[in-house]
Amino acid sequence: MIFSSRESLIEVIKRLPLGTTMSIEPHDCPLVLERSALNVILSEDSFVKTSFVGDVVEPSLEEGSVIYIDLDTIFSAFLNLIIHSAKNLDNLLIFRPEIGDVGKTMSYVCSLFSPYIKLVILDSITTLYYLLDSKAPSEVNRKIGVYLSLLQSLANKLDIPIMVTSLIRAKRVKQAESWLTSPTGGRALLKSKVVLKLSKVFEYMEINVIKHDNDVFVGKTFKVPIRTKMG
Repeated sequence: MIFSSRESLIEVIKRLPLGTTMSIEPHDCPLVLERSALNVILSEDSFVKTSFVGDVVEPSLEEGSVIYIDLDTIFSAFLNLIIHSAKNLDNLLIFRPEIGDVGKTMSYVCSLFSPYIKLVILDSITTLYYLLDSKAPSEVNRKIGVYLSLLQSLANKLDIPIMVTSLIRAKRVKQAESWLTSPTGGRALLKSKVVLKLSKVFEYMEINVIKHDNDVFVGKTFKVPIRTKMG
């Protein structure tokens, strides 16, 4: 089922109980995001994360420009597989900053002001921690906090969704002698209005809505066919 608008999707999910899994098409993925907000995308699998990002980017390119800060470079490497229609690729602007250029890139992107920009993506905050690893932890957290504040201001200014991706890593809990999974970038979670957790189930991707500014989304799961085949 393909929805004509976000409002039509909301009308359907309003009637669904908590815990419902609903099938949607890849083209509908942008409808789950919130405008004027940080939307955090969590996943244990970089392939699933990149597939979801592609499903959001492709229809967004039909509406206007997409700014993509590609820190882990997976999206750029598999662009021809992720974006299935090349007719709007001129609307895609990709930045791949080196270690010393992250701050300049973030400042430039967040200074943009154009009604043609429909989506900005930071992929991923996990790689951002790696690029800033030579600095003291307090300085890394400070910089990331500044970047996220700039992105939130940009979202408000342009009334668009900002996507920030983060891979979930396993951490050992000494007291329990066990492993727990947690996302990289707790600051992103605190500042975000939307948190989506992605997982792969057979040939489908499940989008679990953990947090959302619109309560009708919370507790729902969306099932999307995976179109991208890598490797």
